[in-house]
Amino acid sequence: MKKQITVLLIALLLVSVFAVLQFGSSRAAPQTNISFANDVYPILESRCGSCHLGEFTSADLHMDTYDDLMNGSENGHVIVPGNAKESILVEKISKGEMPKRGPKLTPAQIQIITDWINAGAQNN
Repeated sequence: MKKQITVLLIALLLVSVFAVLQFGSSRAAPQTNISFANDVYPILESRCGSCHLGEFTSADLHMDTYDDLMNGSENGHVIVPGNAKESILVEKISKGEMPKRGPKLTPAQIQIITDWINAGAQNN
């Protein structure tokens, strides 16, 4: 009986370690094949466009083009290339503070933007 419990505990430990390593490795490396034009901009256009596209924008944050987005808002830069944790855009969308109107971004959409920023926020 002791032998069976020991084997079961070892098996559970191995499965747990494997699960932690799998989860950790999938989050550690950002996707580097994310395109601003094909992946990021469509999200911004559909979820942020009502307030940040066009002539009159909220907080003077224009998202019409890559350069507009990288210029930031009246409060400064919203993206720190290579560092999503320091990027106000990621903070606001992750906390659900943005967009204020309309549907919030899905976890998958937030991950795309986060990975794009962590990969250097390239204009691609």
